[in-house]
Amino acid sequence: MSAERTIGNYVLGPLLGRGGMSEVHAATHRFLGDRVAIKLLHSQLAADAAATAAFVAEATRTRAIDHPGVVRVLDFGSDGDAFYLVMERLDGESLAARLARAGRLAEPEVRRLGAAIADGLAAAHDRGIVHRDLKPGNIVLVGDQPKVIDFGIAREVAAAATGSRLGTIAYMAPEQLTGGLVAPCVDIWALGVLLYEAVAGRLPFDGFAAGRTPQLFEAPPPLGGVAPVSPALASLIAGCLERDLTRRPPSMRAIAGALRDTGEEPRITEDVAPAAGRAGARGAGPSDDRPAAGRGAVRSTPADRRRRRRIAGSIAALAIAVGGVVGVLRLRGAEDREAPSSATGAGGTAPAAAAPAAAAPAAAAAAAAAAAPSSDPAAKPPAVAAVIAPAPAASFTVEVRSAPPGAQVLVRGKRVGITPATIALDGPASIVVTRAGYRPSRVRAERAGEIDVRLTPAHRPPSRGPAAGETLD
Repeated sequence: MSAERTIGNYVLGPLLGRGGMSEVHAATHRFLGDRVAIKLLHSQLAADAAATAAFVAEATRTRAIDHPGVVRVLDFGSDGDAFYLVMERLDGESLAARLARAGRLAEPEVRRLGAAIADGLAAAHDRGIVHRDLKPGNIVLVGDQPKVIDFGIAREVAAAATGSRLGTIAYMAPEQLTGGLVAPCVDIWALGVLLYEAVAGRLPFDGFAAGRTPQLFEAPPPLGGVAPVSPALASLIAGCLERDLTRRPPSMRAIAGALRDTGEEPRITEDVAPAAGRAGARGAGPSDDRPAAGRGAVRSTPADRRRRRRIAGSIAALAIAVGGVVGVLRLRGAEDREAPSSATGAGGTAPAAAAPAAAAPAAAAAAAAAAAPSSDPAAKPPAVAAVIAPAPAASFTVEVRSAPPGAQVLVRGKRVGITPATIALDGPASIVVTRAGYRPSRVRAERAGEIDVRLTPAHRPPSRGPAAGETLD
C-alpha cells in the first residue's frame, strides 16, 4: 500500500484534473478533517519565477472575489519546492460534462444558469478582474448553483493589452485573439458563446481545426434557425457576440437582469403627450411605441402619471403664453410698419419704443383668452407662432472612461486628461479617446454624464489559429 502524500496540513486524494501549469487533487485536512481541493503547481515550474508569481497572483485574485458564484480560496502556501492553493471542494459536474450528456438545455435552465454565472463574473469585474477563459469546462454545477472556477489566466483590467493570446480558442473574443485585450468585454463575448452552446447544443462558430479563427470575420448562424429559443434570448446572445465592442451589453449585471426578465416587455406609457400626439407618433414607424431593444422598460405608477400631467399642463400654459406674446409683438410690428412714423409722435402713432409696454397687457389678455375654453363652437383659436431663441450653451462636466484605461482624452486637438478623467466642457464638443496600439475613438458629448469607450486593438488578425478546444497558456 502506497504511503499517503501530504502537502502542508493536507492529505492528498485522487487527481481531479490536470492543466499546463498545475494539477488539482481532492484532499483532506490532517487534523480538522475538512474536505478541500488543492491545486499544485507542477514541480518543474517551482524554480520558474514567472510561473510562481502567476500562481500567487491567481490565489490573490480569486480570494478577493467574495461571491457564491465563484469558487472560494481558503489557503495558499509552499511545502519544500511545492506551491499549493487550497480551495473549497465542489461536488458536482462541470457544465461541459452536463452538455455532453444532455446535448442542450431548455431555455429556462439556460437563463437561470447564465444569470448566476453573470452574477459571479460581475463580482470579479467589480474587483477589476477579467477571467479570460470562461467556458463550460470552467463552470461546476453544485446542485442548482453554478460556480466559476480556474482564474489561472485571469488578469486585472489595469494590465491592459498583454501582447499575448491566452484562452481557449473557441471562446475567445476577436479583440482577445488579435491583441490580448484584458477587459470585461472579452468575458461578455465568452458568456455569449457559452449560452449559444448551451441552448443550441453546438458552438456558434466552427472550422477551427483547419487553423481558422472564424469569429474574426464570420457571424454565427441565427439562433432562431438552430434551436427553439425566444427572440429575446436570441437577441441577447447575438448582442454578446457582436464584433463591435460598443454594441455588446454594457456589463455582466445588465446581462443577468436581461436573463432573469422572462416576462413580456412592459410598454412605456407616454402620459405627457396628448392622445392624438401618441397616435401620430405610432404612425411614424412600426416600433415607435416599443422599448429600445436590449433595454428594460419602466412601468409608471399613478403618482408618476399625475406628476407628469401637472408638468405637461405647466408646459402647455407656458407655450400658450409665449405664443401670445410673439403674436402680439408681430401684430404690433405690422401696425407700426403701416402707420407713418414721426420722431415727435405728432400726427402719427406712438413711437416704436412704446410698443413693448403696450404689448405686455395685450400679451396677458391673449394668453388668458387662448387658455380659456370658448363658448362659441364655431370659434377658432388664433393662429400664433411661437419662436423661441435658443439659449446660450451652458458648461457641463463629463466623466470619460475607457477599456483599457490609461487612454488620452483630446478636445479640439488638445490633451485634457488620461482615462478615467473628469473633463469640463464649455458646451457640446467632440472628444477623441486614443491609446497606443488601439484605434482612436471619437464620441460626442452633449450634456453632463458618463462616457464609456471600448477601444479596438489596431493589430492585424492572425492568419492561423489552433484548434477550437486548445487553451493558449
